[in-house]
Amino acid sequence: MTSANEQWVTRGERVLMQTYGRLPVTMVRGAGCKLYDAEGREYLDFVAGIAVCNLGHCHPQVTAAVREQVEKLVHVSNLYHTQPQIELAELLVANSFADRVFFCNSGAEANEAAIKLARKASPEGKYEIISLTGSFHGRTLATVAATGQTKFHQGFEPLPSGFVHAPFGEIEALRDLIGPATCAVLCEPLQGEGGVRPLAPAYLRAIRELCDQHGLLLIFDEVQVGMGRTGTLLAHEQLGVTPDIMTLAKGLGNGLPIGAMLAGERVAAAFTPGSHASTFGGNPVVCAAALATLQVLLAPGFLAGVAAKGEYLATRLGELARQYPQRAVEVRGMGLIQGLVLSESARDQGLAMVRRLFEQGLLLNFAGNTALRFIPPLVVSEGEIDRAVAMVAAVLRE
Repeated sequence: MTSANEQWVTRGERVLMQTYGRLPVTMVRGAGCKLYDAEGREYLDFVAGIAVCNLGHCHPQVTAAVREQVEKLVHVSNLYHTQPQIELAELLVANSFADRVFFCNSGAEANEAAIKLARKASPEGKYEIISLTGSFHGRTLATVAATGQTKFHQGFEPLPSGFVHAPFGEIEALRDLIGPATCAVLCEPLQGEGGVRPLAPAYLRAIRELCDQHGLLLIFDEVQVGMGRTGTLLAHEQLGVTPDIMTLAKGLGNGLPIGAMLAGERVAAAFTPGSHASTFGGNPVVCAAALATLQVLLAPGFLAGVAAKGEYLATRLGELARQYPQRAVEVRGMGLIQGLVLSESARDQGLAMVRRLFEQGLLLNFAGNTALRFIPPLVVSEGEIDRAVAMVAAVLRE
């Protein structure tokens, strides 16, 4: 007799496009840092929807906001204002460098909007954007072209023109790519999909200086590292560099689909009625969820707690690297996005490790074919971190 998970998986594989390497499980319920499958088995979730459920699954404040809003107004065209959208934009502006916000539905859409704004706000003839090798910016054709990983390009050529990739960490190589058509530099303060690789503050400062020298816009993709993930609301707050344009998504709605593109007044003024739009962008329900999420993140002591737990997680993972040097070589990250970098000889076992941890009840993923990525909900406890580290240690011993 087939299990409940097997029954659902069979049904799904019959009708869904096979665009994901899904594990053989169907999740039906979540609470905090835990997920439960169709047979009631519990999993400790250190994926969090890929840095989406920053407040954990079914956070009561977010749930209450959604329930209240869905009973009042679910959708209205952006031809009209709505209260949740305005309140969310006000709070984002009040807590960032930006003066204006554009809402959409995902990180890819936010980056697409940033690309369009950068081109529109630049002088005629300037359209080219420099991004970094190892970057990931989305799955639309433009954001795939901006992504500095060839594996995401394959099968979709020819990609849109106007994107070039500078070698990660090499400021002179980036300088050499600046030409008459360059309008912007696009980068993540920390590359999540690229293997949990932080950009050094000095490197980011040098990029900012190049942008200022050449009249270029600096775009920060904070889709994965924004919204408290690194211990500050925005990752760049810790790095001493301010962008001209920034994108958010993932953790912004704690699981509801929302993206945002933020800019200062001078740059934002390039977008006028008809320049860009999104049917569902800034939907009242998702904005209500995002507003509640942001209010929790900004509550006194919350982000300081994230920073402290991030240090604790990094310390515990560092112990693993010292204990198993043949399998793990370093720990890198910021706050509660940490990567345990596997040794060259162990990297071909990374996916097998993820599968084995799944069987043990821990959800992790393998980023950039390099690092086991730890991105738990920001409400994770030290006890849950200890439990996760113990399971990883057992798999490394195997």
